[in-house]
Amino acid sequence: MQILFVGAAPEAGLDKSLPADAPVIAIGALPEADAVRQEVFAARLRANPVSTFVSTPTETGKQFEQFFLVARATLSANAEGFRLGLGDGDFTPEDFASRLGSAVQAFDPLNRHVGFLHIVDRDDVFPRAVPELQTVLDQLGFDMMVLMVEGAEAAQCTAGQPLHYSVVSGMADRAPFGDADGVSSMAEVETYLSEALSRADSRGCGPAYSLILKSTDDPQHAVVGQPAAPFVEMENRLYHETFEAMFLMESDDIASVQTFLESCVYCPNEAELAGRMKSMEDATRTAMLEQEIWDRIKQDDSRERLAIYVENCVLCAHRDEATTMIDLIEAKAAAYSQEQSDFAAAREAGDLSALRAYAESCVACTYREEADAQIEQIETDEAYQAERALLAEAVRTRNPARLETYMRSCTVCDGEAEVSQTLAMISKLESMREPCLELAGLPQFEGPRKLEDIDRTRAVAVCEAAAREFPEDGLLRTMIGRIAQAAGNFEEAKAAYAFGMEQEVPAAYGLAAYSFYSPEDGAGVDLDKVEELAAKGAEMGDWLSHEILTVIYSKDLVPGKSGPEAFAVAKAVADQGNPLAEFFVGYYYLTGTGVAQDDDMAAQWLRKAVEQGYTHAYSFLAELHERGVNGIASAEQAADLYWDALQQGDPTATDRLTTQLNNRDREVVRIIQSKLRDAGLYRGPVDGVAGPGTVSAIREYAVSLTRQG
Repeated sequence: MQILFVGAAPEAGLDKSLPADAPVIAIGALPEADAVRQEVFAARLRANPVSTFVSTPTETGKQFEQFFLVARATLSANAEGFRLGLGDGDFTPEDFASRLGSAVQAFDPLNRHVGFLHIVDRDDVFPRAVPELQTVLDQLGFDMMVLMVEGAEAAQCTAGQPLHYSVVSGMADRAPFGDADGVSSMAEVETYLSEALSRADSRGCGPAYSLILKSTDDPQHAVVGQPAAPFVEMENRLYHETFEAMFLMESDDIASVQTFLESCVYCPNEAELAGRMKSMEDATRTAMLEQEIWDRIKQDDSRERLAIYVENCVLCAHRDEATTMIDLIEAKAAAYSQEQSDFAAAREAGDLSALRAYAESCVACTYREEADAQIEQIETDEAYQAERALLAEAVRTRNPARLETYMRSCTVCDGEAEVSQTLAMISKLESMREPCLELAGLPQFEGPRKLEDIDRTRAVAVCEAAAREFPEDGLLRTMIGRIAQAAGNFEEAKAAYAFGMEQEVPAAYGLAAYSFYSPEDGAGVDLDKVEELAAKGAEMGDWLSHEILTVIYSKDLVPGKSGPEAFAVAKAVADQGNPLAEFFVGYYYLTGTGVAQDDDMAAQWLRKAVEQGYTHAYSFLAELHERGVNGIASAEQAADLYWDALQQGDPTATDRLTTQLNNRDREVVRIIQSKLRDAGLYRGPVDGVAGPGTVSAIREYAVSLTRQG
């Protein structure tokens, strides 16, 4: 491959990308025909000290398989005709063609592919000189000649892309310009050059005239074979432009696309981007026009005008609005008669719900103002406001009884949905409360009586899950406080009880009172606070609060309050079925605390507590049966009660059957000995004698029960 520059300077640095055996040769002037070979020889030696020549080239052994020419001359005219100037020489077109042809022939090229002739035409004589110039160029024998004519004031904007190097490097064959088969065809080079020259012309800085002359019409004729190594600067620029073009093909930014097309050098995907920009410009113009139309008709009540917009718009930015308006216009027409009937019925009946439904969902809304006025009249009525206040309180307190009262007594009754929603929430709350109360609640909620009986791990998981669902529920928070107290977190427990009391949870008062009655180690007991909280809880029906009052009154811990007050509190709760209170009432009858001593009444109340499984009552009822109820003693019943209490770990039963065993009836002792023998715990005589062996067996049995449970 060889590139010959005649009267033109090669672009600095770009020629370095050519192969070493294809140096760029530059000749500043056209020598005489007989001196051409020597001048070319000298120029080649200057370009490459190590050169290879074929001394007697044949047709198949030419010096260069591919040969390219870049020449620059001036064009002028005088009385004798046209003149072409190159260097310091001035030639007729014929002489110019002869000398330039001799220079080309001196290289013995096999193929003369593409020649570029730059002409400076300061006097604009080129249009008249075209026939002669074409004859000159045809004599050179190139597959393609590119003639670029500059006027006197032509600006250069193709410097970023030397067209000759672009062609030599095979860029016309490269994607996205060609088919990338390694050969630049006549069609590919023609298209590439035409687009580049047209682009320069559109930017106002290209040649005044451009002419591409071809030796054949065969579009597949090879103009450039396997290209030289890429020109780095050109490749880098093309690489960046290719990626930028890819980005812009997905962009809706007209300004960015326009800037790229105005400044790119190689401009890959130029046609597609130009088409995309035009489409975006058209869309912008169409959007503006359609917006102007929409602004004119959007307040229009004419279905026809809106329908014309929907049927004929292109971008249709307001199609949905127009369609909705059409539907509304049609709906108004269709709904007018039915709405008139519905409103008349609601107005006649004074049906607030129906009036609201009309006002909120009407389409034609002919009577909207009249409906709003009647709604306001009903809502400002004192009876209605009282009705709503009752509903609000029932919803706030989540009180099913109050909700039922509202439904029974309401006149307007527009809160049915709220009632249903609240009852559903109450049902869900109760279903989530139930397992929490079972694990951490007081006995009144079927929960464990003692703090140590709480399974804290399970209780925390269940109760906190429910509290997350209902964070404002005071009872759940109160139960979480009881779990915290069981774990020794007294401050957390008190905070939870305080929250529960704010929510008026009765159990919160009892638990708070108990926390003050049995405070953490080292803290003093505030009996005034205990009574205050327990009294409030008892007033609200909390069983634990009643129990605390019973204890502090029976122990004379509160000035002016003693046995009678303790009995009265216990009796009130026992009547409600509280087993602990039933035990207290039986105990008070048994001991004559606050009431006349009465074994029969004591036995009745203690039996009620036993029937509900209150362990501590067993031993006291056993004692009554041991000495006789209604004058009739029953050692068998007494022994069974002692034994059941012992099995449940009751310390009173253990004490009475060990330390106080000598005080037991002999028949009771005999029955206990028999039960011990049946259990394999006693081998001594079953004689009713409370000996050391019997006591030892009972103690061992009690200890074994403690280890097991």
